[in-house]
Amino acid sequence: MRRYLLGLIVLTIVMMVLAFATKWCGMDFFAPLPSWLLPAAVLYFAVACGVQYWLTVSGMNKRPLAFIHFFLATTVAVLLLHIVVLVGGMLLNPAGGKRFAVAFLTLYVVYTVYMITQLVLYVRRVSKD
Repeated sequence: MRRYLLGLIVLTIVMMVLAFATKWCGMDFFAPLPSWLLPAAVLYFAVACGVQYWLTVSGMNKRPLAFIHFFLATTVAVLLLHIVVLVGGMLLNPAGGKRFAVAFLTLYVVYTVYMITQLVLYVRRVSKD
């Protein structure tokens, strides 16, 4: 878990710097978005992925055979939460709603790829023991 959290913190710092860089460099694409929206989305994904990973790993440690069901249940719950946050962010800023959706989906892909690769590595490590 410690390795995952360290990687998550590094990924979050990199994504936070990129989120602030879009404002500092004056990228026209993200100009209509409020300055707090992209960093808030990065923090949201860091927390959501950390909680989802922790729930999945703790569910696997309790009953290894129920890992698939627990993983799917947490994935569906987090996807529904993502949809609510995405729609909420788009409604907060109608002028930049499409741009927020692009940024949100980019963050979703980056954080999901990281979480899934770390889960696969964890399952391989546990299955070897």
